[in-house]
Amino acid sequence: GRFTNLLNAELITGLLNPILVVALTPVVVAFFAWRIRQGKPIGTAHKILYGTIITFLSLFIMAGAAYSGGNGEDKVGLWWLVIYYAVITAGELCLSPMGLSLVTKLAPKRLVGLMLGGWFLATAIGNKLAGFISGLAPTMKMFLVLSLAPLAVAVMILLVLPMLDRAIKKYRA
Repeated sequence: GRFTNLLNAELITGLLNPILVVALTPVVVAFFAWRIRQGKPIGTAHKILYGTIITFLSLFIMAGAAYSGGNGEDKVGLWWLVIYYAVITAGELCLSPMGLSLVTKLAPKRLVGLMLGGWFLATAIGNKLAGFISGLAPTMKMFLVLSLAPLAVAVMILLVLPMLDRAIKKYRA
């Protein structure tokens, strides 16, 4: 027979995300700086929206990986995971720091700690759900259904974007 080298995805994910955060941060910062130099700065709320849309798109990459692997029947190449992590990390870099900054700036001063706690509680709940979902069969359908969550969040952000922009301008956040 033929031997195939396999790596545990857990070993890769623990290393890949931090490396990509360090590698992609200057790229994302340079992109936003370039937009400012072009006279077309991107507001904080818009960056959060873009991060959510990028997260939505990253799930399509995983759907493609599941499809190419016969919905979990076959192994797929490591590059699917690398590309997925690169895309979702770019989304994370648009979303997480901007969200923390916005919560800090827009929350009433006496409630900043509570609001940041809410942010981290939401993150913890998301991580718990991710752990549960990771036990499901990695089918294309599952990833497409999962993509509906960030899509719904993006739509909600889009709906409240004018309000967010006004609040950001009003409070100089």
